[in-house]
Amino acid sequence: MIIKKYNDIYCIRLIHQEDFLEQLMKLANDHNMENAIILNGVGMLKNAEIGYYDNGEYLTKNITAPVELVSTNGNMFINPKGMPEWHIHVALAEKSHNMIGGHLLGGMVWNTAEIFIQTIPDIKFVREFENGNLRLNFK
Repeated sequence: MIIKKYNDIYCIRLIHQEDFLEQLMKLANDHNMENAIILNGVGMLKNAEIGYYDNGEYLTKNITAPVELVSTNGNMFINPKGMPEWHIHVALAEKSHNMIGGHLLGGMVWNTAEIFIQTIPDIKFVREFENGNLRLNFK
């Protein structure tokens, strides 16, 4: 992972065959992030696992072939256990140009991934239980 920081924006290039989510967790931990917003992300993934949230569980789909990471967005917050956690959605294009998307549960960078992330000073994103469901709050 290559990182350049400008004010509160991290410009990141993930390297071929790095674990996408593992590298973002490393970024959050190494930089003591309490919040982050993915502004933009493009590149390619292989062995992507995406999910569709349905009645308390993810219906998953595994895509083993390389796919274009057309777009990604999401946020990083502090979970109820006090640890950083990412909530990321992706739009992926298969070789046929068919699009598929959902919650990113895993995947390896294929060729490259370029991600731009912003943190916001003096605020903490916290995922908390509210009326029996997890909700994002701002503190």
